[in-house]
Amino acid sequence: MPNDQPAQSAPKHPEYKKSFHWDLDFSLNIGETNKRFFDGLEEKLILGTKCPECGDVFVPPRSVCDECFVEADEWVEVEQRGVLESYTVCFFEFRNMPEPPYMTGVIRLGESATCLLHFLDDIEYEDPHDLIGSVEKGTAVEPVWANERKGDIRDIEYFRPIA
Repeated sequence: MPNDQPAQSAPKHPEYKKSFHWDLDFSLNIGETNKRFFDGLEEKLILGTKCPECGDVFVPPRSVCDECFVEADEWVEVEQRGVLESYTVCFFEFRNMPEPPYMTGVIRLGESATCLLHFLDDIEYEDPHDLIGSVEKGTAVEPVWANERKGDIRDIEYFRPIA
């Protein structure tokens, strides 16, 4: 496509289209399980839940094991070291996101059966496209904690590769 612009088709009924702008302030019920997880992050603890049947650990925590269909109500602290399962580099600007380029990764902490999606940083590069291929599946990572934590996922500023 010229100018790298996506193709756009003309609306069938342009008279039905109306532009709106919404700025919404709202509260969301995160539930008991997520609240306990976020409270742990505020204290620099990464907590998961463990299934009493199969022993799987879930980070982020789940209240029910999706394999055994039983309550996963045992809380465990997982090690603050994980491995990168996958990642992507973003070169586009999005509202409320870091300035591009930035990386997000799928991170498995400890022996967790599930993964956490978070930002990756502290990766040196000269050209932004050097970030592609700068890490690989299996790269060890650790969290970098925010100085001021408030009990949400951004209490971990990002994960960084470790030797």
